Amino acid sequence: MQKIQNFIENNKAVVAIAAVAAAIGIVGIKVLNSENRGSAKILDASIQKVPLIERLGGEQAVQPMIQILFDRISNNKELKPLFQNADKSKNSQHFNAVVLYLFGGQVKSQQNFQNHCKLNITEAQFEIILNLLDQVLQNLGVDNREINDAREAFLTMKQQIVSPNKSG
Repeated sequence: MQKIQNFIENNKAVVAIAAVAAAIGIVGIKVLNSENRGSAKILDASIQKVPLIERLGGEQAVQPMIQILFDRISNNKELKPLFQNADKSKNSQHFNAVVLYLFGGQVKSQQNFQNHCKLNITEAQFEIILNLLDQVLQNLGVDNREINDAREAFLTMKQQIVSPNKSG
């Protein structure tokens, strides 16, 4: 027992990394020490392989964040016109499915991003959405790595979401 306590005391960083890794489902972590500095890269690569949806706590944990983001988007003065004459409940469900898909969740039906072009979303509006995403995730205490990955997920669909010839 004393050996374990000594190890924990002398290797607090290793223990913290192992605890975080275990919490997000990474197994087989090498211990980081002066002879094995390359392990940090192995750990970093392992975290990248875990889908964003899982790093954020799973679909159920992400659902409230998506609803907060949708509410902020649909009530933003620059974005509100996109939701005029639209079924807010239906849009909320669609937005939820799209975000889950972008974050690596299970696709329950084939997503049709072409419908977004009908909304005439501009480059400026897309940037507002990205900024709202950042704000919501920061307010919820999400780490910068996951915020950046969430932003990247949205950016992968930018060409399908932003209408052609609508730069501002």
